[in-house]
Amino acid sequence: MSYGSHVTVAVATGLLAAYLLYRLWSQRQRSPELEEGEDGSEKAPSIASNAARGCNIVIPSGVYVYYGSQTGTAERLAKELAALLAKWSPVFHPEALNLEDWKEGHFAGEGTCVIFLVSTHDDGLFPDNALNFVKWLRKCNKEGKALDSLRFCVFGLGSSEYALFNQASKNLQRIMKQLGAYEFMSISFGNESIDLKKDFQLWKTRLLETLVGELNLEPLSLEAEETRLTVVPNDTWRNRVPLELRYVDSVDVKQDFEPKASNVICKQQWMCSDHVVLENIRLTPEDDGKTHCIVTNAVAPFKAAETANVLYANPPDVVQYFIAKLKLKEADLEKYITFVPRYGKRGEGETFDAPFPVPCTIQDALRYYLDLTSLPSVEVLRDLGSFLKTKEECELYNGLLDSEALLKRMRQELFFTLPEYIEVFMPRASFNLGGFLQIVPKKVPRPYTISSHPSEEKIYLTVKLVQHVTHSLKSFKKTIERGLNYKEPVSDELFKKRRFYKGACTHFLCSLEPGEIIKMYRRPSAFTVDGGRSGKPAVMIANGAGVAPFRALWHNTDHVNQHILFLGFRDAAHILYKDELEELSQRDNFTVHIALSREKERIYVQHLVKDHIASVNEVINNEGVIYLCGSKQMGAQVKAILEHFLKIDIAAIKTSGQYVEELW
Repeated sequence: MSYGSHVTVAVATGLLAAYLLYRLWSQRQRSPELEEGEDGSEKAPSIASNAARGCNIVIPSGVYVYYGSQTGTAERLAKELAALLAKWSPVFHPEALNLEDWKEGHFAGEGTCVIFLVSTHDDGLFPDNALNFVKWLRKCNKEGKALDSLRFCVFGLGSSEYALFNQASKNLQRIMKQLGAYEFMSISFGNESIDLKKDFQLWKTRLLETLVGELNLEPLSLEAEETRLTVVPNDTWRNRVPLELRYVDSVDVKQDFEPKASNVICKQQWMCSDHVVLENIRLTPEDDGKTHCIVTNAVAPFKAAETANVLYANPPDVVQYFIAKLKLKEADLEKYITFVPRYGKRGEGETFDAPFPVPCTIQDALRYYLDLTSLPSVEVLRDLGSFLKTKEECELYNGLLDSEALLKRMRQELFFTLPEYIEVFMPRASFNLGGFLQIVPKKVPRPYTISSHPSEEKIYLTVKLVQHVTHSLKSFKKTIERGLNYKEPVSDELFKKRRFYKGACTHFLCSLEPGEIIKMYRRPSAFTVDGGRSGKPAVMIANGAGVAPFRALWHNTDHVNQHILFLGFRDAAHILYKDELEELSQRDNFTVHIALSREKERIYVQHLVKDHIASVNEVINNEGVIYLCGSKQMGAQVKAILEHFLKIDIAAIKTSGQYVEELW
């Protein structure tokens, strides 16, 4: 090698060494304001690490858990999380907070930190209690206000059976980022159609690990915190609930303690008003698949295809069963009750979180407000165990609570009811009325899309009776005798008799007589939220009672564009609103296709969609809308057909407002 070559190599080597030394030095001097995460994304330093470096970062005076919940699931999980965090450190606010009661200082203050648990309702919508908060966020965005001092994370609750899976939580995450808030932990999703409980536990573990670094806390052991659910002899229900029962003279009597509706279910119950039944029209033959149209007065103006949320009454025989269990007399049922804080002071204007709307009669509490039919969660079952007295009862009960597989079978295969559960596992329990009313889960109003047009000035609810034969408990008895050493003195008749699953709400509605009362409140549905869809070409796809919202929509008088209906029913006798459909088929801009799945040639609505896919494509190309309402199975098959033959992204056209669905 020549002398010049040696010099060139030496210079190059020296320059490379200098460059590497510079890179090492620069990395050590790198600003802590932004670090790179494992996935290559930018990661902000923890509050604690900034404080340790002497940076001007304020450690939050409070970390808040907020929930957006429609049916109470997100609320329950948020309260569980908040209670766990409060035991860990005083920096955490001790209670989960309703997004309906949000405080601006929790989001716009210096060094604030918020943990969100948000469910997705209907067709990708925010739950009702989050709507005003989201409006405020959008107002901040429009006015150029920033939330750049806020750190946040989101856990979303939803079902992957819907195309807009967890859309509300995704939208919340996007808005928060637009406002400059920093997401200190990536978003996670809980999937109700697979295993929401497991998803939540995994997210909670990851959250606790992240908070250790964010807030400079000592690690929290979940194993130490999550103790076994057990009951013990002579436990008291007072260890489970905070209020005491009080009798009052009437609903209007002045109270020392003012009830407030803090949880989402209680608020929904309080929103319900009485509607008088005008007619109960049977739309199909008297069989196990019968469908009724319940007609009530409107009370107030409404929009086409709004949702009526019905607070149904418990079955009379179930109410009578619990009247006997609670040792109530007929005269007791008309007595008015309320609650008071156990350690409250009179005359100080104190409020309390009411479990349901009070004052009310005992009869209304048992009939309307408590869910006396469904088998509660394992946590509620544990609390019910506080009414057991003997060691033998508690040992049997604890064995049941420990058996996740057995409880799962009772819910998903056997459809156990609460009365059956008490007869089998708590036959000698002694219930206290005040404790029972607080512990038993409260009833969530059931949604039904209004099928009448506002011009009719009446509310029509199209309801299909839900009922089917289910298993007897004979084999179940053998299982608990082997696995739990079950020896309770319960009549064999309970285990041998033929059993039916009966939808509590549909049975209530289908059995109503003119003059009787329905308690309900109204809210917008996915079909009501217009988004500029009015007057556009439309494809309406439904099976069975899913035709309900379409009846309200086709009664609009401004239809001039093409409308194609694909409707599925069992047979000709089960076609709902047959006369109206025949009249629609005579209009120039309406095409009606009907599939009958129980006739000799079985045709399903999804087959019709496939056969007329070119017409559907024409509507989409003309910026029209696809409306879908009915069973989840039908909805999934229709979506698969559209995606396969039209090569469209359902999630994308949903976002643009061209695809609207309600499935169950």
